[in-house]
Amino acid sequence: MDAHHTVQTPRSSAGAIAMIRVVHDEPAAIGLIDPKMGSVRLGNLFDIDEGVILRLDENSIMLMPHGGVAIVRAISQALAERGVEHRECVEPYEIYREAESEIEAWMLFALSRASSPLAVDLLLDQPSRWASVGVQSISEAKKYKETADGDVLNRLIEPPIVAAVGRANVGKSTLINALAGQHVAIVADMPGTTRDHVGVLVDLGGLVVRWIDTPGIDERIANGEEIELARRVVGQAQCVVQCVDSNDDLGMLDNRIELVIDPLAARLRVGTRADLGEHCCRVDAVVSIGENGQMVGLESLVSQVKESLVPASALADSRPWVFWGGIRV
Repeated sequence: MDAHHTVQTPRSSAGAIAMIRVVHDEPAAIGLIDPKMGSVRLGNLFDIDEGVILRLDENSIMLMPHGGVAIVRAISQALAERGVEHRECVEPYEIYREAESEIEAWMLFALSRASSPLAVDLLLDQPSRWASVGVQSISEAKKYKETADGDVLNRLIEPPIVAAVGRANVGKSTLINALAGQHVAIVADMPGTTRDHVGVLVDLGGLVVRWIDTPGIDERIANGEEIELARRVVGQAQCVVQCVDSNDDLGMLDNRIELVIDPLAARLRVGTRADLGEHCCRVDAVVSIGENGQMVGLESLVSQVKESLVPASALADSRPWVFWGGIRV
């Protein structure tokens, strides 16, 4: 008997409802209600949660508990303890049986995981784009070479990392708070306030990025936990935003940070706290706190970060996109 389960909604982020597909001949044998084919019942899920139980076919059911990360993890563990192993592999064609092709099934699966609003219309158009070149399956698509830039467009599905770097007390935390529209970082007028990196998902005009505020670093700080933390974040970033203010007389990154930046990563320099004085170096965008307490200049910065990660030319590319390469199960 094949007994396994797959989590078909993101495991690492919370949602209203989770979807866990269980393959088992006898659901009652593992402590679940065994509804009739195609019927839906509300039932107890291993005393962890109460959720919807849907019978899909003879040997598979769908569990739909609340979508908290801890709840999903606990139910998955309870199933594993009852001999229903967890499998990472998900077959979209088994989930979206209404799909007219394998690529359409993958498109629907990608839509459920895409982080950026900009991905929606582009994904919806992919089945017809692939069909127009005679491709209906993933195996056929592997032989087709005239495709859009997947490395860039896949950032619409999995949020790219933007690392804000610079000296201490330069305004990085104020910037992340303004971008997020809420208080997500500690802000204080003293060096060394941000002791750990603070990250938040930010919607930059339809592109969702994982914006991470790193500890302030300069040459006066010895090698240690702060340096290593900043290096780890910056080394993974697809875009590095260097923050400088009028007190920075060099406009250069600490060499220990500079050395770990991916050569292919986008680079932008933003002049922060422009209301306090001129910047010593060329900057790509300027931000400051206005008279009303709101940050001025964010629009230009947002536009430039978005364009550096997913250019308008990539969005306008009419060729089909190998979007399944950007899906993290």
